[in-house]
Amino acid sequence: MNFLSRFSKNVFGIFPLLFFVILLVPAKGWAAEITLNSGTKNIKVGDQFEVQFLLNSNDESINAVESTIVFPKEIFELKEIKNSNSIISFWSQPPKASGNKIHFSGVVPGGYAGRSGSVISMIFQALTEGASAIEISDATALRNDGKGTRAQTTISNLKLAVAGQATAPKTATKEKDTDPPEEFIPVISKDESIFDDKYFLVFAAQDKGSGIDYYEVCEGKRECVKTESLYLLQNQNLNEEIAVKAVDKSGNVRTVALPPQKGDSWYTNRLYLGIIVVATLFAYIIIRRVWKKR
Repeated sequence: MNFLSRFSKNVFGIFPLLFFVILLVPAKGWAAEITLNSGTKNIKVGDQFEVQFLLNSNDESINAVESTIVFPKEIFELKEIKNSNSIISFWSQPPKASGNKIHFSGVVPGGYAGRSGSVISMIFQALTEGASAIEISDATALRNDGKGTRAQTTISNLKLAVAGQATAPKTATKEKDTDPPEEFIPVISKDESIFDDKYFLVFAAQDKGSGIDYYEVCEGKRECVKTESLYLLQNQNLNEEIAVKAVDKSGNVRTVALPPQKGDSWYTNRLYLGIIVVATLFAYIIIRRVWKKR
């Protein structure tokens, strides 16, 4: 009985300790994992290599990602950013480099639930020998729960070492892209919180080859405007054809046209006005001839 009594006291004394230990342990198994990964291990000066920004949702549904990536520009030169195979389908801020930082934010309509989802990939070239790291300085993932709740995340940075001079530098392989971007549907919308309740155009194209470079919007006979995927329409009457061009990084173009959403009033339409003028003139000639015969 003494043994059982001492055992039970020890067990019940350990339970509170275990409870607090569990609370202190990071819940990695329930957090979305954001990882920088490279398949290249041995890097020499002059070599080019690819780094992927990957998302593992860990059985959660994630519908938005924003991040900033930092790299040592004295060791690595950024050659290219690719998003052609990204799980992101709508970029609120397309991937862009500024100095030694790369920033982006994007949305996955319907959410992403999976492992090793590629968000972007980056091509770097080693400039000099040294040990360093490419790091995620900030990352946010939002749950697909209708509220945009911030998901718990864990981050894995990429440590790299450049040693030796490459006699024949490795170059990241790049296949020639001859296919235009995929079909897409521009949508005209209006919202009180955007552009002061004026009509705007929203669109998002995908290109699995070289990736989307830029868009152009052409309204009627106006000059085409290079833009992002959210565009305030110049013609708020919506009575002209709108053409949207998606251009990939290889120069391939996909053009989608929207017909006029609203017709002109009869008194402003030139065709109708011309018909009325001709009909009036014709009637005048007939009436005049009839009066002359009388």
